[in-house]
Amino acid sequence: MDEAQLIEKRKIAVSRLSEIVGAGKTEKRKLSTTEMRSFTETNSEIQEIDEQLANKNHTTQITQSRKMETTTFSLIKAIRSRAKGENLSPENLAIVEVGREEMRKSGLSFSGDIQIPLETRAVIMATSATSGQEVIAEQKLPMLESLQASLVLVQAGATFLNGLVGDVSIPTYAGTTSAWKGEGVDATDGAGATGEVTLTPKRLTTFIDISKQFLAQDSIGAESMLMAEIVKSIQGKLEGTIFGKEAVSATQPGGFFAVAPATLKGTATFANMVALETAVDTANALTTAKYITNAGGRGKLKTTVKVANMPNYIMESDGTINGYPTLVTNNVAKALQVGADEFGVVFGDWSQFVIGQWGAIDLTVDPYTQAGKGNIRVVINAYFDAKPKRAEAFAIASIK
Repeated sequence: MDEAQLIEKRKIAVSRLSEIVGAGKTEKRKLSTTEMRSFTETNSEIQEIDEQLANKNHTTQITQSRKMETTTFSLIKAIRSRAKGENLSPENLAIVEVGREEMRKSGLSFSGDIQIPLETRAVIMATSATSGQEVIAEQKLPMLESLQASLVLVQAGATFLNGLVGDVSIPTYAGTTSAWKGEGVDATDGAGATGEVTLTPKRLTTFIDISKQFLAQDSIGAESMLMAEIVKSIQGKLEGTIFGKEAVSATQPGGFFAVAPATLKGTATFANMVALETAVDTANALTTAKYITNAGGRGKLKTTVKVANMPNYIMESDGTINGYPTLVTNNVAKALQVGADEFGVVFGDWSQFVIGQWGAIDLTVDPYTQAGKGNIRVVINAYFDAKPKRAEAFAIASIK
């Protein structure tokens, strides 16, 4: 199946997902068991298609041609056109319309000049003259490199849901219990408590200033750099919030350290790290668990011995702690607890954490605010939510 067919198949799957969620939203009810199963299967299908597209987009094709005309989307050209007050060219306009269609489906208030769905792909051409011929290297790159690949959370095993429409409810169930009874004694109801985790779109916004000199570039490097900066700005704020100290609100997800660790805090010790594992294991959530901390936390754990006067450190040379992998991102909170000098550590089963994204990446081009400096300001809007499906699957600590 070629790339165009995969993209079309993905659009159909996203539409099907929208219908499933829309039915529950219209009737103001939770999704049924059958609908939830369909939701999960369809979302898995979308993720599988995304993986196939990612594999195709990392291949490079070499084609010979004396002359080749191409009409491909260029983010730089689109921004340049909007900054000049020009209408977008047909190929760029098509991308905008795709974004606007997703906007309409999501019901979100995108209002920018350019909406760029993450699955959009750009074909970037580079030419070199050789003996009367042009060898044209065609490299297919993601229009926006995968946000998922940039997130330590996803590397740890968190679920990333994109293409969402409306609020998403994920049912939870505490499990069925059994009890011993005598002969002729009625059985007791063993049904566990049911609940739900609801994801609601929250607006994440930032801006980047781009010089007009940079916008004059048409190179692959300039285009890739701009794409990477957009992804980095989104990824940094999203993950920084999740691993931060702010409480959940109507406008943002809550951070793991919104409430400081009550007991698992202070000097880094092997016993404290094992206590994190025990807390998660007690909740029967110790399956694919991993540690996540920041660079300062890693440094402390790599230089703190398990037992005094013994050359064994809490973090092993292979980056594991007591056999569990450790991932590092400087988005994890620091300046915690006593003297505001402790580093955050989170341990848990990351398959129990979910991140949702709604609609497209929305760009508004502002040629005026930074005009005196010769810059164009690009304001970025996107919609996300993130939270654990089971809070007891995670334990936090702060160390110094």
